[in-house]
Amino acid sequence: MNSLVLPAIYLGGCIAAMSAFSYVYRRITGSQMAEPWFGINHEKEQYITLLNCETPIPEHHLRAALLRRTMEAVRRLVEMQQEKPALQQLMRTGSIGDDLWRDFNMADEEIMAELQDIVQEANTYRENWGQTIFSTAAQMLEHEKQKTMLLDMKVLQEEEEKKRKVMEQNQEKDAKRAEEELLKLERDENKRKKK
Repeated sequence: MNSLVLPAIYLGGCIAAMSAFSYVYRRITGSQMAEPWFGINHEKEQYITLLNCETPIPEHHLRAALLRRTMEAVRRLVEMQQEKPALQQLMRTGSIGDDLWRDFNMADEEIMAELQDIVQEANTYRENWGQTIFSTAAQMLEHEKQKTMLLDMKVLQEEEEKKRKVMEQNQEKDAKRAEEELLKLERDENKRKKK
């Protein structure tokens, strides 16, 4: 009986020490500010700045700024929806920690609050605009995406054209060299035949 008391006390002390360390560690890391999932929302800041401006801003500028803000919110929402299944899978397999999942959920809540705020703001400009502003913003985002794709394709075409021209020039140079070598070989052969 005495032989079991000492190991039991030792084991209990180890468990208590590990529990205390775990509790303190989680309190310290949990109190640290979570890193934002996205960077600063510049469109939101611009809209708020325009709203709080001392000089009166025309309403069409405010609506355009709100539409830009909505476009950014929709872009972030789409990005979150695309990342969520992968993060859920990584969370199930234990590849990511709880802190990353918590940050993701906080970002998701922030986006939902942003979307609700946008609906309220949109309805102040025009009745029921909050219901259609998101589809308008999504269409504008798609248009911008297509525009950047066209520009990228144009740049790629120009690069390919430059490469093609360089290859043609190299082929012409190679053909001239080969022709010169053939002429030289023919001349050398003709000289040998004359001798």
